[in-house]
Amino acid sequence: MKTLIKRLTVPFLCLILMNFLITSCESDDSATTTPEQGVEFEESKIISFDAIEEMTKNIMEGELSVEEDKTSNDDSKFFGFDISREKRVYDFSGTVNSGAAAGTELAGELKLNFTLYHSSFTIVRGNLELPDGTKARTRGAIISDGIVYLIINPPGQDLIFGIGRVGEEGDLEGSFRLFTSSGVGRGSWEAKLTNTVFPDKTIVELIIEDGRFTSLVGALQATDLVEPLTGDGPFTVFAPTDDAFEALDQIPAADQLKEILLYHVASGRLNTPKLLEQEMIETLQGENIKVSLNDDNEIVINDTVKLLSANIGGTNGVVQVIDAVLLPPSTQPLQSIVEIAVATPELSTLVGALQSADLVDALSGDGPFTVFAPTNAAFDALDAIPGGDALKEVLLYHVAAGKFAAADLLEKQTVTTLQGDEVTIEADVDGNVFLNGTIKVALADIEASNGIVHVIEGVLLPPTNLPSIVELAIATPELSTLVGALQSADLVDALSGDGPFTVFAPTNTAFDALDAIPGGDALKEVLLYHVAAGKFTAADLLEKQTVTTLQGDEVTIEADGDGNVFLNGTIKVALADIEASNGIVHVIEGVLLPPTNLPSIVELAIATPELSTLVGALQSADLVDALSGDGPFTVFAPTNTAFDALDTIPGGDALKEVLLYHVVSGKFTAQDLLQEHTVTTLQGEKVTIQRNYRGQVILNHRIKVDIADIEASNGIVHVIKGVLIPPSFTH
Repeated sequence: MKTLIKRLTVPFLCLILMNFLITSCESDDSATTTPEQGVEFEESKIISFDAIEEMTKNIMEGELSVEEDKTSNDDSKFFGFDISREKRVYDFSGTVNSGAAAGTELAGELKLNFTLYHSSFTIVRGNLELPDGTKARTRGAIISDGIVYLIINPPGQDLIFGIGRVGEEGDLEGSFRLFTSSGVGRGSWEAKLTNTVFPDKTIVELIIEDGRFTSLVGALQATDLVEPLTGDGPFTVFAPTDDAFEALDQIPAADQLKEILLYHVASGRLNTPKLLEQEMIETLQGENIKVSLNDDNEIVINDTVKLLSANIGGTNGVVQVIDAVLLPPSTQPLQSIVEIAVATPELSTLVGALQSADLVDALSGDGPFTVFAPTNAAFDALDAIPGGDALKEVLLYHVAAGKFAAADLLEKQTVTTLQGDEVTIEADVDGNVFLNGTIKVALADIEASNGIVHVIEGVLLPPTNLPSIVELAIATPELSTLVGALQSADLVDALSGDGPFTVFAPTNTAFDALDAIPGGDALKEVLLYHVAAGKFTAADLLEKQTVTTLQGDEVTIEADGDGNVFLNGTIKVALADIEASNGIVHVIEGVLLPPTNLPSIVELAIATPELSTLVGALQSADLVDALSGDGPFTVFAPTNTAFDALDTIPGGDALKEVLLYHVVSGKFTAQDLLQEHTVTTLQGEKVTIQRNYRGQVILNHRIKVDIADIEASNGIVHVIKGVLIPPSFTH
């Protein structure tokens, strides 16, 4: 594209811009250039603008030349095409947004004839008829991925190069460059599709008249599919050529042939951009075909069958010409797992290992098996490939009894192998599947006659004999205080049991930071508050957000912006996911203390001298019982000084309204409130929350939170330095 633009920037000597402009901008030194607003489109990966510009300079071999009938208003005569050619008419408009001739408006009727069908593009030729009757010759291509290139030659020496995209309804939009003797103008354009005329032939008639499909026509007749495919449709037919049929070993019998032919037909008029977008297309036979780009950016069906000509339209659908007959997966005999491995060069090391471990016969059996197949590169990454019994153990750790697709494995999350240990399965945010947290699945769901194969990028190594949670703690000097506490509380045997358990293990430093380590039943309560039933990784915990401990209360889990994990908001996880034979350990930097029996909001207020005025107001407004209920509530509690600052404390219904304006349904910490920005109170109006430049939390832009996050049994209290007045009171 860059070389094309360089070539076109040579000054033009003859400027006849007025011949095709609806309105032009008069020269005005004071005028400012309008910024370009058109959407910029990348060139198609399939073919470049330069290539299309070069190949469309002249009529191509095999291209149908369209002769315009200037005397007839009959569309069918105007189009002048023979078999498999269509024409589209658009309402074209464009604006030069910047550069030369900025502000110029272009408009007219764009008529495009489809003159050559190719697998990668369709050549279009026609003209842009301007309101004054002049015509600008147009050539270009609609690429098979939906990109459109247009080259418009207005009368004179000006040139327009447009690149855009075909929309869902066939409309076009894009950007263009206008090359004039005074420079380059840049703009945006759109073309609304107003009429499409196909040849008056069904897709069956197109196939019959083409001449390349005598075998396909005979097959359609033999299976009584001619009449259905001449119906209204629309259908998309993937049409194999005669050469494609000749490549078959034999033509299948009628019933199977009908299945195969229906596997070549999809419901709907599916041009290549839509095929590539959907990728998996359901056929009338019931199974899917895959449409994609190969490494050479050619369109291929089921990864191997190439498209020869694309998007040939008829009255009831579209024909896509292909170079091989598509065979439904259900009609093809599957290879065994071992046969698949032997036929795959990238699994040759695995095949050798199976032979060495004498496992070939076993994996050739009925099964079904699920095999995780490491590539040669995966084996190469090992320091050494084990031998003997160790090799057999490793290989059996790659095989599970049963047939599990990737979706099944992700749902199960773990699968037990023939070696006896489990493999874990998870997916990241991009949809990549990983085994045991680190080994990526490169290719999933390869069907075999006796199971299924998933190709993986690493070798799975069975877990070694892990220590129990207690053994792990004893072997870690920094957990010696915890070990002593477990012994004192008579919990060693319990945590040596089968489990599994999740243990939050405080370091010696964490215990040292306590004023005193509790004893007796209190110590046992504290330690049980560090243990949960079940095995939860850090990722599991973050997803759950809370976990119930053996002590009975919950621990909350959250991560900060740097990825650090905190328990109960303040205690940092120093080291996560230490595997043990009976669970998992997370080393933490503080001792978790179970919540005490908290007072209710009202009890808390009564016990706080600085909230005595608030308590009296609640009694006067008959709200004591309400705020002693289950809740939870969030209460903004004004101090006595805050009430004293009022000219007068309201009474009656007004007092109740004011007090309810200090209560929110739900439990919101200061951090929660700052994230919400506003909360709706029980009075019905909102309170705004923000942080000032000093980091203080401010309500309604002026009232400071003095003490935040005072826990109560039925909610949370924030002491504030002013009385909140509902906005409706100030009007």
